[in-house]
Amino acid sequence: MDTIRALIVDDESLVRKGLRLTIPWQDYGIEIVGEAGTGEKALDFIRGEPVDLLLADITMPGMSGLELTKRLRQEYPGIRVVILTCHQDFDYIQEALRLGAIDYIVKTQLEDMDLNAAMERICKAVREHARAGAPSSALSVEALRGVEEAGAGLMWIADEARYAALAEALRAAGGDGGASELGRAMAQAVEGWRIRLPMFAWNEHPQPEAVPALPTWLERLREAILRWLRRSQYSEDVILAILKAVDRIAERPGSHERQGEISQSVNLSKSYFSTCFRDITRMTFTQFLQHNSVYAARDMLLQTNYPVYIVAEKCGFSDQRYFSKMFKEQTGLLPSEYRQQFAERV
Repeated sequence: MDTIRALIVDDESLVRKGLRLTIPWQDYGIEIVGEAGTGEKALDFIRGEPVDLLLADITMPGMSGLELTKRLRQEYPGIRVVILTCHQDFDYIQEALRLGAIDYIVKTQLEDMDLNAAMERICKAVREHARAGAPSSALSVEALRGVEEAGAGLMWIADEARYAALAEALRAAGGDGGASELGRAMAQAVEGWRIRLPMFAWNEHPQPEAVPALPTWLERLREAILRWLRRSQYSEDVILAILKAVDRIAERPGSHERQGEISQSVNLSKSYFSTCFRDITRMTFTQFLQHNSVYAARDMLLQTNYPVYIVAEKCGFSDQRYFSKMFKEQTGLLPSEYRQQFAERV
């Protein structure tokens, strides 16, 4: 890829003009091929012109930058997205990154940011994606999305309908071909499951490389997890409630929800919930919160420039020293060491 073709999407014309003039795009091999004031107009432009990179305001009226990112992931997976925001809003930024955005730019901090580092990081991500190739035509975007959606969270383990949906999505995607894309989608799903049930013996059930073997592997994996969960001797309803609680915590790593709020959301008393959670997951509620928060901190350290004490605070740790201690116990590195070692790979 010689030149990266970029589209700026923001509802404020002065912002679009400012971005054009502030950043020396040509120095990074980027050509601004157009502007759009709404998400809808951006999609219209993309339908008629090739675009490699889209810079989108996160809170536009109508179709927001988050919604636009989601649409592009589904319909134009070859386009990379950088989110534009006025504030370092962790929740919005995390959601954008989860939906597939590769980076973000705080519009009010353009003069203070390390622009060269940010632009090199963005260009590297765009060019590496182009070299790797977007999902092939053999594996439809719809089939791949079916696997990602059905495999999100733990409900497929205890809910027959969710399991059937995931198994069917796997068979459909496998029938479409595209083994590498399907393998990556499943590996990402498994990583999410491991975070939610870290005490389960995942290493005893490695994901097979052969696509036709995936449905059988999934069935056996589910049976093994269910046996493990049922050793706690709790009813199926209670196990399902705890899995829902685990999903809720994992999906809101910086929300600071209390045990009482979580237990109420799954219709269990606080004391009973505490006992069930420990017996079913093999971790106390507090241990799981810390485990999940460290995983959230790993992502934040690599995807933002927050200082360590802010990362600790946003992930639920009031004491930075305790956070660093917990982080090193789980990763083998201090937060600053982790950021230094892995930032170049993101």
